[in-house]
Amino acid sequence: MVGLAPLFLAFTFGIHVVMVNLGIGLAWLVPYFKMRAERGEREFEDVARTLMRFYAATYGVAGVFGTAFTVFLLSYYPGFLGVAGNITLIPFGLSILAIALHFFSITAYWYGWGRWSRPVHNLIGLLLGVSALLIPLGFRVVFAFLNIPAGLGYDPAEGKLYLDVGAALAKNPTFLPLYLKSIVAAFTATFMAVAGAYAYKAFFRAESEEERRIALRVATMLAKPAIAGLVAMVLLGLWYAISLQNIPYKFNNVFADLGWNVGNGKAYYSVSWLFLLKMMLLAVQFAALAYALPALTKGSLDTSRAKLLLYGGLAALATIAAGEYVNAFSQYPFFIAVWPDVLAGNVPIDALQSFGISIPAEALPAVVSAVNSIVLLEGATR
Repeated sequence: MVGLAPLFLAFTFGIHVVMVNLGIGLAWLVPYFKMRAERGEREFEDVARTLMRFYAATYGVAGVFGTAFTVFLLSYYPGFLGVAGNITLIPFGLSILAIALHFFSITAYWYGWGRWSRPVHNLIGLLLGVSALLIPLGFRVVFAFLNIPAGLGYDPAEGKLYLDVGAALAKNPTFLPLYLKSIVAAFTATFMAVAGAYAYKAFFRAESEEERRIALRVATMLAKPAIAGLVAMVLLGLWYAISLQNIPYKFNNVFADLGWNVGNGKAYYSVSWLFLLKMMLLAVQFAALAYALPALTKGSLDTSRAKLLLYGGLAALATIAAGEYVNAFSQYPFFIAVWPDVLAGNVPIDALQSFGISIPAEALPAVVSAVNSIVLLEGATR
């Protein structure tokens, strides 16, 4: 059973990550609508400003919950931050720098709106979008490292752990599918959420026919790429699942109860129910788009389809949280997912060489001792 501390940690992380994913999509949507307005479609000026205000609010919420998450980690898992944070300092540092750059971009973009020249403001808008993509890049390197610590090396003479960043990027089979899936999911969820919100606005909040027309146009524009994003998410999710076959402990906790297993086929802490919940949320999104998109395209959307599209947007946000929970809890209670497989002999230590992990067999006990606080939570047993 999951303790209260991990549950609270998961709650703060879930809220934070949903808001962050919305921010990734809005960081590109806001400048996009503003540029369309500058090129003659003036009706999008108000859309861009509305989304920017919403974006600023979500960024604030993400910051509050992100801070709470960090304080919680510092308080309860100082060993984790002390060791893993030191080893993965470069990708962590990249994300921290990107966060600072992103904060500057948001502030400059908002206060420079209508004050600065168009090229300068658009350049800030580009910086806004690029920095939004760099933040998860660094964090996904860390998350992939926690799957398989590719690039981890151990110097017996110095008794120190170190990270080869090149190997961490190139030899970790889980990094690229995890990062690409995350980015596609962020854009898809944003498209779904904004399309649903504007479809709802068209029928229940619009104060004029013109406002209703614009809202339906925005909903139509975003619903179309959303369905392409859903298909891409399924394919990238399958790629990520296949990459996790290198980690029997984690893989089986997700899929063994569904009949897909590797290694000894045993699920130690099954989260297959959570994975099924995520699939149901994806199905809601597909159903909402399949039902509403044809009507949107023909201009015949009605109130029931508009509500369903709104529910699809809410399901998209819930899918983000469910996906993160599946990824995190599938290695519970371990921080480094592949390590219990190594200790149990399910993954031979020689196999780690293919991931760029340089740990002499005779040094393994010392490594396990050194990183114990990031491998096993206190009192955790298999």
